Amino acid sequence: MEYSNLYDLITGLAYGTNLHIGVLFFGHYGNEKLVIPYDHTIHTSPVCNEIKNLPDIYPRCYRCRNAAVEKALRSGKAFGGVCINGVYEYTRPVMENGEAVCVIFIGNILSEGKGRSRLTKMLSSTTDQANAPVPDAVLSPAPDRQNPLFDTMEPHFTYEQCETLGILLESYIRMLLAAYPAARQADDFNPLIENLKSYIESNLEYDIDLARLAKTFHYNEKYLGRLFKKNTGMSFREYISLRRVQRAKALLLETDDTIMSISARLGFNNVTYFNRMFKKWFGVAPTRWREENA
Repeated sequence: MEYSNLYDLITGLAYGTNLHIGVLFFGHYGNEKLVIPYDHTIHTSPVCNEIKNLPDIYPRCYRCRNAAVEKALRSGKAFGGVCINGVYEYTRPVMENGEAVCVIFIGNILSEGKGRSRLTKMLSSTTDQANAPVPDAVLSPAPDRQNPLFDTMEPHFTYEQCETLGILLESYIRMLLAAYPAARQADDFNPLIENLKSYIESNLEYDIDLARLAKTFHYNEKYLGRLFKKNTGMSFREYISLRRVQRAKALLLETDDTIMSISARLGFNNVTYFNRMFKKWFGVAPTRWREENA
């Protein structure tokens, strides 16, 4: 897959910084000039990846992010704040006629005050922190040398600077949408299906409900299900099952987590069902697959 245009702008804006810039598209909005890698539709950074390895933290990260997405779509306004783990992030929705085009995220920013204290505890494997997000914080003027992971974060970005980047990204996205309408896209590219896939990737750890997704994307549930199967060759549930076990394969190689832990992390009701689905798609049990590929 060749990424261009929007991805070029994202990498250019982040160059020389430790910012992580992501964009999550909704509905039928998008085109080939707006396709970006998966790691720019989710939160990923050395700090986030470290925190997500802590017990029971991964699901909380997703709930926090989805709460930010829902707030952005509900209010239609940009805002900044500290996540449950203490990382500062700017969130900007792009709306068109009351519908969500996308949500822009500018994050991996080191905060001061409560945010820094919370992050310090998280990186020390301490999970005794508040459940609710912290209000907007004053950003730190310099990295904390007590933890080397702080050096992988951006310490010098204010809300106003995030706003400048957010406005620029929104303007560029709107320009590309206008310059490359759906009628001029390749026959094998469907922005609605691509956006559905991105949303699924961002929420594999949860019970992804087609009805809720249809409401978010402003489409009829049955129509969306039929269209998804027509374009992917499998049902919505089958696709989610496949992507979950594919993600499980990566976790089996990259981590020492138990099969039960990986199963729970990816939203399977029980490890027996996970084993059955893994064997269905790959012809071998996950334990044996890990042994053969270690």
